[in-house]
Amino acid sequence: MSGRHGRGVPDDRDPEAAIDMAATATATTIAGLAWRLRHPELLEHPKVLAALRQLQDQVDEQLSYGDENAGRHRSTLGIAASRQINDVSGFDQKPDPLAATTPAEFVQALLKYKSWSGDPSWRTMARNANQIVVHSTMHSAMKSSALPKFEVMKAIIIGCGGGDEDLKAFASAWRRIRGPAPADSARPADSVEAS
Repeated sequence: MSGRHGRGVPDDRDPEAAIDMAATATATTIAGLAWRLRHPELLEHPKVLAALRQLQDQVDEQLSYGDENAGRHRSTLGIAASRQINDVSGFDQKPDPLAATTPAEFVQALLKYKSWSGDPSWRTMARNANQIVVHSTMHSAMKSSALPKFEVMKAIIIGCGGGDEDLKAFASAWRRIRGPAPADSARPADSVEAS
């Protein structure tokens, strides 16, 4: 065969070749999409954002859930891998961040929460939190006794599969330990009233 249609067409009897060709075509399509999305006005368009969210949901669903032909290490439970499993009523072992009174105690509460959540890897947590912060930032913050930045705390809770209640509890503890926000020291001198 001559021409474009005769080349590269897999034999129907070779399913691996067909999958390989489909994967190549898909990768080419994704590369073309990435090239088109380099324009911020296109990337920020509501139609594009909606389509990207839909695609992300589809990919997440397909990667997070088991299927009938799952391998021996894949879950077939039909629940997201990052979803938390709470303790039995009366045996709650979830760390209470509101008991922390110092930055070091808060960091310990975060580490205990990570452990309680099944001790996911830092990379898994960063991926689960949509890369709000990178895994190395989370890890470094937990090696310190200083109060981590708010976004780091948020990424750790989300990365461990925590929900709104956990976020609220840790955010409240974080705000209480941090204390009042620093006063704005950049006020112009002429705005201060003379007494």
